[in-house]
Amino acid sequence: MFASIRRYRLVHGSMDELMRRVDGSFADELGAQPGFVSYEFMDCGDGEVMTVSMFRDAEGADASRELAQRWTMENLQGFEFTRLEARRGEVMVSRAAQDMLAPAHAGSTDRFASIRRYRLRSGSTADLVHVVDETFAERIGEMDGFEAYHVVDCGAGEIMSMSFFRDLATAEESDDRALEFVRDELGDFDIERTEIVGGEVAVTRAMEELLEPAHA
Repeated sequence: MFASIRRYRLVHGSMDELMRRVDGSFADELGAQPGFVSYEFMDCGDGEVMTVSMFRDAEGADASRELAQRWTMENLQGFEFTRLEARRGEVMVSRAAQDMLAPAHAGSTDRFASIRRYRLRSGSTADLVHVVDETFAERIGEMDGFEAYHVVDCGAGEIMSMSFFRDLATAEESDDRALEFVRDELGDFDIERTEIVGGEVAVTRAMEELLEPAHA
């Protein structure tokens, strides 16, 4: 699987209205695209939005960016955004629970996300994610309220992990557990956690294929 990760700041317009339009139109249009696996729209607070689109192949992930640009131009004329960043990469590790298949809709969400970013300054990304796959992915999947966990290789030593839970407290606990894991079990790697972004998962769509684990 491949992921396209986009991050914006809403400069002008209503966040509630933005979520309503994404939920009522874009999420389903994206979900109808070939190779679609999942989509999450996260309200990270202070006007910041992060979206994650996952597809079976890189072409689908790239096409999702083009679709998002076209849809934004056609449907969000009254809104003003600043694009903070865009990342893409292969999903090296993935776990998901059955509950993740239930769509989340604007105004009625009960999911929270924690997005962690790392920089691997030296060592093998493949070796690193193999350790994560064999140990941490299984541990986090056993936490109460677990819904999904993904690790994306964004290239050039940048790695992003995404954890989804049914409550905010467990999402925050997963941050602490990840920090302990890096400290206690990744000592052979020169890795630094550079950022954590959390938020409420306002809109989601997912296909059955998301339930198939991805292994490094």
